[in-house]
Amino acid sequence: MRIQRDVDFWFSTTLYMECSEKQVRALLTQGISMSVMLEPPTNTDAQESPEPLPDASVLEDKTPEWCRVSSAVPTFLLVLGMVLIVFANRPLWHSDLWDHINYGEHILQHHVVSRTEPLVSLAEGMPTVNSAWLAQVSMAFCARTDGLGLPGLQFLHATLIVISLAAVGYAVTKRSSSAAFGVLSCAIFLAVNWQQFLIVRPQTVGVTFFSVVLAALATGATRNRLSWIALPLIFAVWANCHGSFAMGLLLMGLFVVGRVIDVLFRTRSLTKAVRNRKTIRLLLMTQLCAAAALLNPGGLAIYHEVIRVGSHPNITTMYEWDPLTLRMKQGQMTAAAAVLLLLALRASPRRLRATEMLPLLVTGGMALWSGRMLNWFAPVCAVVICVHAAAAWRSMQNIRRPALLCRRTGLWTVVSLGLCWIFFGFTSLGLQTLHGRTPELRRVLSRDTPIEPLEYLSSLDEVPPGVAFMPAEWAGFLTRFGPNELKPMVNLHVHVIPEQVWSDYVRLIDGPADWDGLLDRYGINFVIADKLRNARLVENLRESEDYETQYEDAQAAVFARIKTIH
Repeated sequence: MRIQRDVDFWFSTTLYMECSEKQVRALLTQGISMSVMLEPPTNTDAQESPEPLPDASVLEDKTPEWCRVSSAVPTFLLVLGMVLIVFANRPLWHSDLWDHINYGEHILQHHVVSRTEPLVSLAEGMPTVNSAWLAQVSMAFCARTDGLGLPGLQFLHATLIVISLAAVGYAVTKRSSSAAFGVLSCAIFLAVNWQQFLIVRPQTVGVTFFSVVLAALATGATRNRLSWIALPLIFAVWANCHGSFAMGLLLMGLFVVGRVIDVLFRTRSLTKAVRNRKTIRLLLMTQLCAAAALLNPGGLAIYHEVIRVGSHPNITTMYEWDPLTLRMKQGQMTAAAAVLLLLALRASPRRLRATEMLPLLVTGGMALWSGRMLNWFAPVCAVVICVHAAAAWRSMQNIRRPALLCRRTGLWTVVSLGLCWIFFGFTSLGLQTLHGRTPELRRVLSRDTPIEPLEYLSSLDEVPPGVAFMPAEWAGFLTRFGPNELKPMVNLHVHVIPEQVWSDYVRLIDGPADWDGLLDRYGINFVIADKLRNARLVENLRESEDYETQYEDAQAAVFARIKTIH
């Protein structure tokens, strides 16, 4: 029976041959009988096994070594990509943004960085050192460029935030050999500094550079010869983007002092601590970075400007510079981070080094003095918490050595590039670039932006002469897109506003008893008031016989003097 089945199978597969069935059967029978004599019987029912496929593990990875990444990189990109999408689609807050764009536009038009206040008439002639000119020019260029515009500003701001988080995450991953704690450090940094990240301004560039310098110091990257070029170059650019470059120099100085203390504690010798090779190297590098910061239009005066701005009396009236309290959301997040810090230090088997303690104490004290200083405390706090938390976790799990990072391959590089492209496609700039969908203006700007008052101002043939009173937070936006004749009393560059002018403006916000005298003093014929913040002033203007209501909506009220004064 088995021979019969074989014959049938063979005959069915040889129909193309020009031979009869009888001849095929005879040949097959003869062949089977010969195989029985020459070879032991085999199972002819079993099919031949297919040839094995090539082993993919032995394939050569021809990706250049320098561009290979490990599986930790896509993990970080998943987290950072979400952050990019959130901030790259978040409406632009109106307060600081438009003032900086206006200054950048002035520089682009006149091709010079003004040494006196160029935009506020009541501060005309006031000397100033514009340390943020490069960032302002970049913002103005982005806003005026077709294909970028406001979505480009959103994307630029989000990218700087992502770089800041990535630098902190890299530092923690490098020191703890744990990508999980690196991601956790990004989350802590973002949570503590969330309020500061919401506003688009040159300070974000400073936070980015500060995080990069912190990562270089924390991971020992300053031992690399390339750091002698990279770090001074960073400070040369930083000093032209924001005055916070001084915080970077302070951080490097704290690391120098911290190294001296650490070596002194280990060797019990002051001479060895001072002559330590790493300490001297870092000290020389700090001096080189301080010299590189002088490559700016103001030269040495930029150091005096940084000190003057921080101690300017007008700054004390800004709520952003108020001390931290538990009533603030950022104060609550800072308190939670402080609790995590204490728990991590308590459980960690690592010794708290002076290079960690000094930046923590200094930036923490500055943050308590002013909420604006959370920009510098948040990255330092995130690094220290997660490095010690990782050590505590390994100690509790009885892991003697850190887990090794995954092998770097070209496959993960391809995956990482694909993720970057996907995340870019979900941003406002990505939709505009790839699909030509320009977002609506109301979706790009925050809901508190005075869009309706701007539409009314744009419809006027002329505005009353003289200085106009308006909230400083609105001044940049209204003068950017409103009539050219509109001159604000102040803007948010408060450090160049004369103290008396700023003091009178702060009083007018609340509608004091002598409000009409203050308006007369500055020859104000036109008032654009915020109905929420200037409620008392709006009420006084409505009851006044000298002013009439020109426009009113749910957000703003506009008044004009009946008999203009000059």
